Amino acid sequence: MNLCAVVNGRTVGIRVLRSDVMRPKVDYTAWIGRSRRREARLSAGDIARLAAVLDRPALPATVPPVWHWATLLDAVRQSAIGPDGHPERGDFLPPIPLPARMFAGADMTFEAPLALDIPTVLTETIEAIDEKTGRAGALIFVRLARELSQGGATCVREVQTLVYRDAGATPAAAPQPSEVKAHWRETVTPDPVLLFRFSAATFNSHRIHYDRAYAEGVEGYPGLVVHGPLIAVRLLEALHAQTGYAPLVAFRFRALRPLFDTAPFAVCGRLEGKAAELWAEAPDGGVAMTASAKLA
Repeated sequence: MNLCAVVNGRTVGIRVLRSDVMRPKVDYTAWIGRSRRREARLSAGDIARLAAVLDRPALPATVPPVWHWATLLDAVRQSAIGPDGHPERGDFLPPIPLPARMFAGADMTFEAPLALDIPTVLTETIEAIDEKTGRAGALIFVRLARELSQGGATCVREVQTLVYRDAGATPAAAPQPSEVKAHWRETVTPDPVLLFRFSAATFNSHRIHYDRAYAEGVEGYPGLVVHGPLIAVRLLEALHAQTGYAPLVAFRFRALRPLFDTAPFAVCGRLEGKAAELWAEAPDGGVAMTASAKLA
């Protein structure tokens, strides 16, 4: 935010962080523990759309790990969508005033495969809300627990971390290359069509992924932002190519910096026994996402 002041008869500009001025402290205690529940039959069509985006030659018989992101989607009415394309805040998620939102990471365990065309229950609970300060200024982290069950048994447990911050470019950190030697490395070329199709497959209407004028002009990015879940899925697809789709029991990822449609990036990994270390490499060689997976 730019303010003006008169000093010795001259008007001068003063730049301050938007999070530092005119933003009242909000008590989010009442939102912690809030839950919601959805039930539906998992559709083969949902899985087929994501399989097409990922160029899978055949439709999986069950829902692959993390593909639950394309199921049990929240069909929010158009009148309830906010200016960034996300659902307006204050219904289930708290009314956090910071404008920019990102999916920063998740921890998952897979206890049983999710079957198609049977009733499935998704329960979501807000576990914690933490306020911090980083290079981007004020940050608010929301930890969201999600559980998918079929026939009364839990199949997938997931804890998502959502981060909210001010709009505008974040000061860039020096690129940090991976210290681990990769066993494999694949190049991914993101483009607007890929990002749009992944948005459609996961019913994600966040404008930073398909609206270039909004991504660059409002949120201050240098291009369209590659979805964190898309990067995570591509990390797992590269792992599956090495293991022949061996079942997973756990997966976690952390987004460290955004990737854009302006240049290719790489998905890399190393497998030691049943444990895999995975990471996404930005065009400058720095690590953009770290992940780990545990095979059954």
